[in-house]
Amino acid sequence: MTDRSFQRANDESRERFARLIATLTPTQLTVDVGGGWTVASVLAHMGFWDRWQAERLADTMAGRLSAADDTVTVEELNNLALDPYLSEIGPDRVAALALEAATKLDALVAHAPDATVEALEGGTSDYVLHRHRHRDKHIDQIERALEATAQAAAAKPLDRSFIDRNAESRRSMAALIGRLTAADYARPIEPTEEGSWTIGQTLGHLAFWDRSWEARWKDAVERTGSGGQLDPIGIAGEWLVAINPPIATLVGAWTELLGTAIGAEALAAAEAIDGLIEPLAGGIPADLAEERPASVKRWMHRDSHLRPVEAALAR
Repeated sequence: MTDRSFQRANDESRERFARLIATLTPTQLTVDVGGGWTVASVLAHMGFWDRWQAERLADTMAGRLSAADDTVTVEELNNLALDPYLSEIGPDRVAALALEAATKLDALVAHAPDATVEALEGGTSDYVLHRHRHRDKHIDQIERALEATAQAAAAKPLDRSFIDRNAESRRSMAALIGRLTAADYARPIEPTEEGSWTIGQTLGHLAFWDRSWEARWKDAVERTGSGGQLDPIGIAGEWLVAINPPIATLVGAWTELLGTAIGAEALAAAEAIDGLIEPLAGGIPADLAEERPASVKRWMHRDSHLRPVEAALAR
């Protein structure tokens, strides 16, 4: 009877792979695992070779290739040639592609005829069947690198000065809002040929993004649980072009109806996000605050919009 015990090892390895991928964050995908490789490029490497072996096995099963063919030299050359390209694959897709490749190859191996399995098993090309060997080696490599990175981040102190600066920006906002009249909310900030945001639109913009970060931090806490590294969902810069103008248009249309309620909501949103971040500071990685300062340094966004508002009022 043909020995197919490797199928269970393949299944367990692929399931372990899926669990790892489900936990990876965009920041973790860029972690250096050594030798010039990142987590993302290792995943791309794994996905490529599972796809490569799937094509090879399919050809073998179709009779287009002998199971005993030794192509190790070709594989090594492919590795060297493809490495620069693998490193450039977008990290947002590389994990899904790698798992898809593992799933496809394992299904192909599981349905390979006994004659093909027996021809490969025990030979120089039995790694086509025992995909768990290659997979587990790289999963171990990734997990070691992630653990080392997590330990280094935990040892690096977080600059908590943002807590005081967030509070200072809230006080400035409260003082500004307290001076605004109903008419001020319709005042343009910087008149141009294309028009400009009003003070009401600006405060609505601030309220939206503070509420957005509040929701993302709550989601990060729920996903991470206790003891894990917090990593709120980020938004790519190009998306902001599609998000900000519609928000400003809506707030502009609502200004007369909402009146001073826009200012009250902006202040409430600021208080909510700052009040959420402050007690979480102990679990926020230092590199997160550096790489995505907007996630914790809310004062930076507020001050950049409040200064033009003050200038408009002074005019």
